[in-house]
Amino acid sequence: PAYPPRNLAMPMSETLREYVHAAFAGLWVHTPEPDEAEREITRFSIVEHDGVIVGCAALYPYGEGQAELACLAVHPHYRRWGYGALLMKRIEARARASGVARLFVLTTVTAHWFKERGFAVRQVDDLPAEKRLVYNLQRRSSVLMKEL
Repeated sequence: PAYPPRNLAMPMSETLREYVHAAFAGLWVHTPEPDEAEREITRFSIVEHDGVIVGCAALYPYGEGQAELACLAVHPHYRRWGYGALLMKRIEARARASGVARLFVLTTVTAHWFKERGFAVRQVDDLPAEKRLVYNLQRRSSVLMKEL
């Protein structure tokens, strides 16, 4: 059975470390240093199936009432079980609780998935200034936003 998504705490299991590293690699297109993901651990929520972590997602606040839903990753065997949507809802709830009014996501592959869940395509110029400075033009990620 599935367990409700929850916030992540230290220490990080080896399984979770693999998911987080994969998610970070997708976000930053590099292999994170061993402690890089662990420094960011409080930003992550996870979902478990039968006590095994099968997915994660992170929330990165940017001020101006905006935050990024990042590092959303679900094990391939569990992608049709709704765990991605559960994680997204968890991140949305965390964002609302911290006063975020707009959530954004950058993606190169799953724009359709986010559109089906209320996100709208936007432009790089719509991102918070801090995020625009580190946006990787070579990746050509789609920018999607959702009002909370």
